[in-house]
Amino acid sequence: MTTWTLTCYDGRTYPLPTPLAWRLEYGVGDPCDSFWVKTLWTEGEEAILADLTRLQVTREGETLFMGVVDECETCWGPEGCTATFSGRGMQALLLDNQAEAADFGLATWEAILARYVSPYGIALDQGVNRGVSLPAAAGFSVASGSSCWKVVYDFARYHGGVTPRFTRAGKLALHPWEDGAPLVLDGGAPVTRVVRRDQRYGVLSQVTVKDVSGWTRQTVVNETFRARGGQCSRVLLLPRKTGYQARRYQAQFQLDRSAAQLQTAEVTVALPFAAWPGDLVDLEGWGGGRWRVRESKVTLGEGGYETTLVLADPQAVF
Repeated sequence: MTTWTLTCYDGRTYPLPTPLAWRLEYGVGDPCDSFWVKTLWTEGEEAILADLTRLQVTREGETLFMGVVDECETCWGPEGCTATFSGRGMQALLLDNQAEAADFGLATWEAILARYVSPYGIALDQGVNRGVSLPAAAGFSVASGSSCWKVVYDFARYHGGVTPRFTRAGKLALHPWEDGAPLVLDGGAPVTRVVRRDQRYGVLSQVTVKDVSGWTRQTVVNETFRARGGQCSRVLLLPRKTGYQARRYQAQFQLDRSAAQLQTAEVTVALPFAAWPGDLVDLEGWGGGRWRVRESKVTLGEGGYETTLVLADPQAVF
């Protein structure tokens, strides 16, 4: 049984009645996880809506979603009185809070955590063999206008080589992918729709990074994409203190991340929670291949349960 529980700013909790329809969306940081749920509502209890701050979804003792309530709505119509709630995962707290500009002579993960994560009550995922060990970064800078999430992402991805993301329990995960047995989807699976997509728009052929003075620069090229006619370049301005290796890494990273959009697949399965972001999927049919789940959207509507998976290359950079 799935339980939906709303929590107020003062700790009061309100379990929702069985939803009429719902949608849970999971990703790897971009886009942010999100939820939408519609349920019957008791008229006269609208006053509590302004106090709601969190939503937790659990099933058989496991947390399936933990997030921030962004919007509540009550409606009187043919169905009677209903309420809908929508919001985002705990990453929203880092997205919504802006970091002050700063320059670190030597930035450690402990310092980044204390300044940009812990103040918002976000805990680290500390599962088995998931100790966080990110190297210190010399000359790390936080640009004016950056969100706390951008600071965490830049530090973990550029300097640690790890994709930061949030677990279903709302904790920040900073460990590499843990590849288990892939989900096999073949002719016997309840697959209702498959889309294969080649998308050139947004894929970069060349990235140049230079410091603000313009005296030093580093250019990297996606030779394969350019040989196939790709022409899309970017120029990145980095703080003057950024070292040669850091400049080159950021340029290559931008190329690699954009290349992840070139070939994707979208698979819809008539099952709830068929796979999670980061999982491996083997398609046997529909063009085949091994993929990694980039996004997972689970819904309950008039047609019953459904999971839509957005798949990318297993080695893609997110």
